Amino acid sequence: GGGYDDSQDDKLLRAPDSQGNAIYIVDANTGAKIFTISQSASDLNVASMLYAIPGRISSIDRDNDGLVDHLYAADMGGQLFRFDIYNGKAGEDLIKGQRVADLGGDDEINHRRFVYGPDVTEVLGQGKPYFAIVIGSGHRAVPLGLTIDDRFYMLRDEGVFKRDEYGRFRFFDSVLRDSDLYDATDHLLTSSDNLVQENAISELHSKNGWRLALTRNGEKVFSSPLLLDYQIFFTTYIPSAGSDSQCAPPTGNSRAYLIDLLTANAVTDLDSDDTIDAYDRSAQLSQTGIAPDT
Repeated sequence: GGGYDDSQDDKLLRAPDSQGNAIYIVDANTGAKIFTISQSASDLNVASMLYAIPGRISSIDRDNDGLVDHLYAADMGGQLFRFDIYNGKAGEDLIKGQRVADLGGDDEINHRRFVYGPDVTEVLGQGKPYFAIVIGSGHRAVPLGLTIDDRFYMLRDEGVFKRDEYGRFRFFDSVLRDSDLYDATDHLLTSSDNLVQENAISELHSKNGWRLALTRNGEKVFSSPLLLDYQIFFTTYIPSAGSDSQCAPPTGNSRAYLIDLLTANAVTDLDSDDTIDAYDRSAQLSQTGIAPDT
C-alpha cells in the first residue's frame, strides 16, 4: 500500500489525499518496481483511488499454484478495491480491477476510514461460492473521537467465480453502499418472533453482505480482523468519554468480538446468562487502552 497521508490527522470531511493513494508491486529480491496502481500516471489507472492506503493488501492464491490471483485493498476514504492478476499476461493486461464498495461518506459522522486491511476467505453459501471480505473502520489518528459512526462489514463477492465474454472475472453491477448490506446490528436473525426472524433472513439473503454498527459511543476498530472456521475475531477501542461506566479508566477500554461470518450473530453465550443475543458478540478485555492485533 502507498502509505499514510498525515493530512488525515486533521481532516473532518472526506477529501482527496496528496500521497499514499497507490498500490505497488515490487521484486522482493531487488526492490525494483514491477507494477503500480493509482489514480493516474500508473500502469493501471483507477479514477476512484483518491485516498491513502496505509493498511496491508490482502492477497489470495485461489488455486494454490504459488501465484497470487486477487488483491483486496481498503483506503482512508472508506473504499474497498479488488484487483485480479492474470498471470502469464503482460503490460496493461496483467492486472485488472476497480472499486467494489464505498462505505464512507461526505459528512463528518460518516467519514469512516479503513486504516487496516481486510481479511478474506472463500465460502460456499446458498449454493453459490463467493469470497467473504471482512473489515472494520476507525480513525487511528484520533482515538478519542466520538463523532464518527464506525462499523464492521462483511461483503460477499461472487464475481471471482464468474467470467465475462473476455474471460475476465466479473464485478458488481454497481459500487456497493451501506444500503446494499443487511443491517445485522439488532440480532433479529434469532428473534423469538417468527415473522420478524423470517423477514430478517429474507433480507439478509437478498443483500451483498452485512454491516454491524459499533454501538458504544466512540467505538472503533484499530486492527485487521481474523477469520477462522467461519468465525470472525476482532478488537475495538472505546475511549473513556464514550463509556457507560463512571469508573472507566482514563486510557479507555478494549473489547474482543467473536461473531459468525455468515450472519454476524453471536457465536456463544459470552455473558453466561443462558441466552445468546447481541450482548454476546463481545466481551470487555481486562487490559485497558488500545488492544493489539487479534
